[in-house]
Amino acid sequence: MTAPVLIEPVQFPTGYRRILPKGFLCMILSPFLMNLLERCGLMLEPQEGLMAGDVVKAARLAEKLGFGYIFRSDHLLPTSGRRGIPSAECWTTLGAIAVSTDRVRFGPLVSPIGFRNPALLARMASTVNSLSKGRLQLGIGAGWYEDEYKAYGFPFPDFRKRREQFLEGVRIIRALVRDGRVDFAGKWFSAHVETQLDIRDLHIIIGGKAPSIVRAASVYADEWNLFAPEKEEFLKLKQNLRPQIEVSQMSPFFIAETAEELQEKIKRRMKSMGSTLTYDEYYKRLKSRNAIVGIPREVVSQLNERIEWGINKFYMQTLEPEDEGSVTLLAETLKSA
Repeated sequence: MTAPVLIEPVQFPTGYRRILPKGFLCMILSPFLMNLLERCGLMLEPQEGLMAGDVVKAARLAEKLGFGYIFRSDHLLPTSGRRGIPSAECWTTLGAIAVSTDRVRFGPLVSPIGFRNPALLARMASTVNSLSKGRLQLGIGAGWYEDEYKAYGFPFPDFRKRREQFLEGVRIIRALVRDGRVDFAGKWFSAHVETQLDIRDLHIIIGGKAPSIVRAASVYADEWNLFAPEKEEFLKLKQNLRPQIEVSQMSPFFIAETAEELQEKIKRRMKSMGSTLTYDEYYKRLKSRNAIVGIPREVVSQLNERIEWGINKFYMQTLEPEDEGSVTLLAETLKSA
């Protein structure tokens, strides 16, 4: 039995009232005013072989089908361990999405602080947000994939130091995108900037399960995102959040009209990923990772269960956005739920 996660109470900074998002009552109510499809989005993993055109095509499809969101990872190497696979850089493609879509909200899930100076990242985000007329969702995190840091020459300190970097970075970003100015000198970063950014209430998402990251989300973010949590783990972490923050989940998904078709789709994924597991082993792994897997009524049931836990939004991770049949079936299922 694992030990319980102990979390210190949130210590809100002096003047906290100033950093609450504008219109936070609307933010609290908005998830409940949207249908399930509008509360869901697709999550792309372009580091596994998607080019810029593929990302834009997936974004247009998500918008056409009525999804509320389209996200993409911000990785520099395939996290599957494969190498030599071409892929499109994150922020370049976000600019392309901004000018290629009209309604769907989009962003990185998440951009590691260690890849870019946080003050520069805030300016990049504000530019893309303005280009999209306020649709960017800025997801930020501490970073975790050591191989890509080393490959591109970025320092990869231990988690304690990456957490320190993250907490300094998010303070800088929050100040710039909320107030348009920052005067901060820290251990890892400094920024002394006043700018006339087109802010438009930029929506900030913080992703992660570490208690210190959850506390940071409660203070500095509009939304907390985590990957496919266990119920008990989620409920313990959620106790430390302020009531008005939105909560989202990112998880893999498989959906098909019948159990037989579902099995075939999973087997195709296993083959494409070069998995050496048996079907039963792979299926058990999916379920152990709390993936959303099933025929339409089972998918809706799994999502409703998580809504009862307190999760507001769902971002469905797909490694095969070209599988329009699955994406369309998912959209139809969510729309009729």
